[in-house]
Amino acid sequence: MRVLLFGLIAEKAGATELAITAASTHALKNALEACIPGLDQLSYALAVDRVIVQDDRPLTGKEEIALLPPFAGG
Repeated sequence: MRVLLFGLIAEKAGATELAITAASTHALKNALEACIPGLDQLSYALAVDRVIVQDDRPLTGKEEIALLPPFAGG
């Protein structure tokens, strides 16, 4: 599946998107943390089909996935 990366996360990965296969959101997070140096030290959100998810959910590979860094501003 295609995972879109933004901000500091994209900088750390050296890319704005990655192709990763995972059966669930937790498996996806583990895979991403293994391939992006320092990601496990950041606070970030995982969005599936433009909705931020926190609990584990199955993935089919057809979803739009985005990894979002913390937002700042007012």
